Amino acid sequence: MRRVNVGFHNLFLALGLITGVVSPHTGDVNTGRSLIVHVCVFTIAAGTVPFVSDRGLWRGSPGQAVPPAVALAAHALPD
Repeated sequence: MRRVNVGFHNLFLALGLITGVVSPHTGDVNTGRSLIVHVCVFTIAAGTVPFVSDRGLWRGSPGQAVPPAVALAAHALPD
């Protein structure tokens, strides 16, 4: 059952990211940016939790948290 939950969790994050990427091309730039920032912040937070916990799941955390952090840094740069 846990795998199904994780699968749907990842599916909904991916759908949010896809919608965020497609929205600016349909004329809704603010919605696209908001969705992308939300998904990036959520993914950074989700990657940070195992890193700071005592569960020993720290190996995959940088791989999950660093790419969205880079995307947010690029988003913060002026146009």
